[in-house]
Amino acid sequence: MNLKLFFRLLGAPGQANRKASYAWHIHPLFTAKQIQCMTFMLQLDSYEDVKGNAEAIYTRLADKSMPMDETKPWPDEWISLFRRWIDEGCAP
Repeated sequence: MNLKLFFRLLGAPGQANRKASYAWHIHPLFTAKQIQCMTFMLQLDSYEDVKGNAEAIYTRLADKSMPMDETKPWPDEWISLFRRWIDEGCAP
């Protein structure tokens, strides 16, 4: 994981209670390769596509059948963050 992403997931100083958002928290989790791999189904780099398919994406992440490229499944912390984003209303 790159350092920039680590600090976003950790939360910048003064933003510990920041609501999860697609732009700040979710989009950075998808690699360029994962975005490209999924274009036949949806655009992971599109807020509207991810929001509209959030529950299905979460199910696939949770059962470790996603991502579909050869990368390892997401860590549980990332999956929990995705769930939190859904539960908090899928902020852009």
